[in-house]
Formats: sequence, C-alpha cells, structure tokens
Amino acid sequence: MNIFTFAGTGIIMCVLIITVKQSKPELALPLWIACGVILTLYLLTSFLPLLVQLQALCEASGIRSEFIAIAVKAVGICLVAQTAADVCRDAGQTALANKLELGGKAALLLVSLPLFQEMLSLAIQIIGEETP
Repeated sequence: MNIFTFAGTGIIMCVLIITVKQSKPELALPLWIACGVILTLYLLTSFLPLLVQLQALCEASGIRSEFIAIAVKAVGICLVAQTAADVCRDAGQTALANKLELGGKAALLLVSLPLFQEMLSLAIQIIGEETP
C-alpha cells in the first residue's frame, strides 16, 4: 500500500465533500459514504498480501488457521462497525453511532468465543499437568 496515494486520495475526497457541502448540503453525506467505501475497499485490497503472509507464518509455526480466520473477521467487524458509527456521527446521530459501536463490540466477542474456549481448554490442560 502506498500511504501517500492513500492519504492524498483521502485529502482530495475531503476537499470535494467540503465543496459539495457548501453548494448542495443534501449530497454531502451520500458522497462521504461513497468516499468512505472507496477508501475501505482500497484498504481491504492492500490487506491481501498481509493475509497471505500471515497464512504462511501460521503454517510454518503450526498455528491453526482458524485463529487467523478469527483475527481477520475481528478486523472486518471493527472496520464495518467504526465506519457505520462514523457515518452516523457525521449525520449528527451520536446515540445511534454509540449503539453501532456497542453492536460491533458484541459481534467481536461472539466471533472470538472459539479462541476464548481454546485458551480456557489450554489453561485447564496446563493446570492439570502441574497438579501432583
């Protein structure tokens, strides 16, 4: 990912949104949403090499691929929840934005549940081995 391209695109989009907001305020929010989606898709495509590298590291270290899947889902949940909350906040709906963030946190906990179960199982196994 070229951070200069990403940041430059974001700044250009910001100027465009501010300009549109002055002349046609009703179009600013849909334009902001479209720009946010474009930037998010660009980010997601730049994560692909990272995911491939993480998969290779997991295979080399013996870590189960389910744990990587949980991490990827967690990042996706965070991105979606934060973006939706930001849209609501920009539209003046702070209470709704807070609920979206809370829903994102709940979804994050749910998707991480298998990881917590695995950690608990491992802790019980370790404790059981050390008990005389």
